[in-house]
Amino acid sequence: MWTRGVNMSRYDNYLLVTDMDGTLLNSQRQVSEKNLAAIDRFTAEGGRFCVATGRTAENAAIFLHNVNINTSGIFFNGAMLYDYKKQRIMAKEPLVGEIWQQYVDLLVEKYPEICVQIYAIDTCYVVSNTPPEAPVLQAMSFPYKFSRWQDIQHLDWLKLMLVGEPELLHQAKEEAEKIGLMKISNSFFSESNFYEFVAANASKGHMLEVLKALPENQGRKVIAMGDYANDDYMLKMADVGIASGNALLQTKQAADRVGVTCDEGLTAYVIDLIDKGEI
Repeated sequence: MWTRGVNMSRYDNYLLVTDMDGTLLNSQRQVSEKNLAAIDRFTAEGGRFCVATGRTAENAAIFLHNVNINTSGIFFNGAMLYDYKKQRIMAKEPLVGEIWQQYVDLLVEKYPEICVQIYAIDTCYVVSNTPPEAPVLQAMSFPYKFSRWQDIQHLDWLKLMLVGEPELLHQAKEEAEKIGLMKISNSFFSESNFYEFVAANASKGHMLEVLKALPENQGRKVIAMGDYANDDYMLKMADVGIASGNALLQTKQAADRVGVTCDEGLTAYVIDLIDKGEI
């Protein structure tokens, strides 16, 4: 099924797609030397490698500066496909409609404890009245700007993320259901205190189909790795879905198999499985 010709390099038939946090990155948010060496070997011998993350392309690059990404990556949890080498957006699925502005207004007014973040292509905009000293902002590992949503309404909103206590996020989710947002979006908890909205046709799984259709990836066997609920559909859409050993139970159940933890070098482990002919 995945034969590409007689003069093949070892990994010519493979496209390896990985989530970042809790999957490619270890608990120190680093790509281990073990993973780096395996990725270098994989890409040098014909394999295609990329990430699928909720992060922006710019922020993800901070963690990937030594990693050989050699095909377009999935960002904003599936709202954008971006090619680092071409410095080009290959596809995007923004949130559309005034209803999103109305919902943000409601959140800012009714739920001041929730940090409301709008992700545009260039950066994350904090549009709630969250004080700069708030723990949620102090803990953020990526750049952000304060703004009113009215000042960025001309931008493509690729993701809306709510950060707060789980009980409050469930209330905010109920508000979204009341006004019909669930019918026009894909929403999910990416961590217990992160609730995210992307466009209905935006998910890591949906964008994986676009990634597979690129000329350099056609005919390759797709192996995807992840650890959380926002990875589940991607794991199901891949030819082989692999959950990290530290993944949620539901993500392990969505996968074809469970590997080692992110701290044990999951990416190197998967490439080793390819070497052994097990996947």
